[in-house]
Amino acid sequence: MKAYIDKLSANLIDQYKLYIETFMVDLWSDHGLIEFHVGYALRSDHKLRNFVIKVEAAEAINDVERRAVIAALFVEIEDAIDEGIAGELEEAN
Repeated sequence: MKAYIDKLSANLIDQYKLYIETFMVDLWSDHGLIEFHVGYALRSDHKLRNFVIKVEAAEAINDVERRAVIAALFVEIEDAIDEGIAGELEEAN
């Protein structure tokens, strides 16, 4: 799964390379949960934004389910980055 997460991270960084200064995602597993600790900073303000997305481990039992859950989480990460960019653009105007 690490290779899949690295691939999605690289794609996301490439997609937002004009906007993102720093991006990190760390996978944790604790108490029956899979946690994605996400952080990013925009080039425009250099402020680190971080959040955690938690999913119950039972939702991702096999590799296919894990990939689907991870792909869905990366859509959530993209949405958060889009909101951050939009907020910065709104403040600039």
